[in-house]
Amino acid sequence: MPRRKVLIKGGLSHILDLYSQFKLEILSYNERIKDTGYYVKPMHVAYKNNDAGRVKYIYFGRYWYRVVRRDNRLVWVYVGKDKPEPSLPDSPPNPFENVSIAVINDNDIEIDLNSLELLASIEKHIGKPSVFTKALEEALKSR
Repeated sequence: MPRRKVLIKGGLSHILDLYSQFKLEILSYNERIKDTGYYVKPMHVAYKNNDAGRVKYIYFGRYWYRVVRRDNRLVWVYVGKDKPEPSLPDSPPNPFENVSIAVINDNDIEIDLNSLELLASIEKHIGKPSVFTKALEEALKSR
């Protein structure tokens, strides 16, 4: 059974705004570990072609890369979702982990109910129930 998707008008700017405070923690962490050659990306962007054209997908998580020099240029080599070296300090939690969205028309998003529930819980946790909380309530009403 396919997951139910919800369209949220203007949702991309809302999710990026909500995410901004957590992104700062990841950037600070990367600054602390930069001499190790590793870097953790808090989100991954991918593009896929489908019947409607090219769709942008954003996946939130902890994606580890090793930065290496090849032919006088820096190359990012993906090493996985788990911390690659036990000696590295633990990365900050990413409350957005496992959220995935499809970007429609540059700022609207399509999101599954599991990801929407997670975003609504983040809004409530920081004391700002807003766009995702309302969208979840509407989606649950129409079930």
